[in-house]
Amino acid sequence: MPVLCEALSVVVRRDSIDKHFQGGWEKFTLLVPNSTFCTDGELARVGFMAPNPMIDFIKLLQRDGLQFNQISDSKSKVREIDDIVVVDQIRGPTLECNWIEFGQLSLGEDKVSACWLFEEERKGYGTHFPSKQMTLATPRNWSPSDLTFVEDSKINKKLKFLRKEEGTDVFWDLENKKEVFIASS
Repeated sequence: MPVLCEALSVVVRRDSIDKHFQGGWEKFTLLVPNSTFCTDGELARVGFMAPNPMIDFIKLLQRDGLQFNQISDSKSKVREIDDIVVVDQIRGPTLECNWIEFGQLSLGEDKVSACWLFEEERKGYGTHFPSKQMTLATPRNWSPSDLTFVEDSKINKKLKFLRKEEGTDVFWDLENKKEVFIASS
């Protein structure tokens, strides 16, 4: 089953949490810093709007035994497979990762970015799916209406800048009459 990948997503293998994370699943869920957490039972996902809070979260996970980018902050030996991958909503995994697939899934009239565990043999090019039907894991109270994508060339026409908040620019969406959050560059 895929997990939603909006903005920047820290995606962690559930089996790695069980095997390598000091404190296990219960401690992992207590460390989640926001309400974007979701899981499909194989992957856990936490979303971020800006890189700095995301990096801080990854450092917490590394400190307690998980591995990211072949670097481990724990005293254990570096493992062959990383436990964590960062997924960008538009570009997919930010580093090579052979245990997930990433794609745009149709959800009614909307398309959403998602990733799912896929460790089977890949045959040919393209996106590989584990089955014909999949249910998307999303954070509680999430709905597709929360999605807003604006092309860079249309930002000044569609959005009005309101303020900066901790590495995030806040805009007013003139068409949909709601606040939109974009990671500051």
